[in-house]
Amino acid sequence: MLRKHMEFRKQQDLANILAWQPPEVVRLYNANGICGHDGEGSPVWYHIVGSLDPKGLLLSASKQELLRDSFRSCELLLRECELQSQKLGKRVEKIIAIFGLEGLGLRDLWKPGIELLQEFFSALEANYPEILKSLIVVRAPKLFAVAFNLVKSYMSEETRRKVVILGDNWKQELTKFISPDQLPVEFGGTMTDPDGNPKCLTKINYGGEVPKSYYLCKQVRLQYEHTRSVGRGSSLQVENEILFPGCVLRCPEVLQHLQPGSF
Repeated sequence: MLRKHMEFRKQQDLANILAWQPPEVVRLYNANGICGHDGEGSPVWYHIVGSLDPKGLLLSASKQELLRDSFRSCELLLRECELQSQKLGKRVEKIIAIFGLEGLGLRDLWKPGIELLQEFFSALEANYPEILKSLIVVRAPKLFAVAFNLVKSYMSEETRRKVVILGDNWKQELTKFISPDQLPVEFGGTMTDPDGNPKCLTKINYGGEVPKSYYLCKQVRLQYEHTRSVGRGSSLQVENEILFPGCVLRCPEVLQHLQPGSF
């Protein structure tokens, strides 16, 4: 495991990653940030999933650049842990992650976006084991159960046990983990930016829809687990598991090759 990790650090050039600057579109629209500490001094990392535009990001930057930006966040968190250790005179080695899911929708279940998240969690488990103290989910819609099922197999059992899903009274419950003075007002605390902004925008990026002017390509190449060829005049029966009411089956790559009168 150590040899694989050293190879990973070499491949990702982690020794110099803090000096690396992500592309502008990633800096502006990748919704995350480090803000505050819990009672033991552990840094708190926010990931604002609900306002993320995964398709826009993957059309504007490479998957490797987005993964590298995530690994850069991990290294920033490790550096913050080291600074906290020096400040408090004790070892600080873990972090708290808060996932804000307000606005989570079907667009967030887009296959390339889910695959990116799966790859990140796999790398996290292999190279940053036990860095996570708690993964706290707030503002989770019903769709969260579907999204979590798609990524939980890439988490260890130990990591899955650290996932905490807060209910309707999440702001009050969150203060049991983090002191109000270390929480942005947006998340039920008292912290603001110097100008009084309750979202602490100087520390947390809330993402948003990526302008098309950043797009580098028109579509992301999809990798499928199974493919089938269907001859002219023949048919193919495909079974699909319906995970929740209102699912929509889309076959864009099939439709664009169909001729008029094919139905």
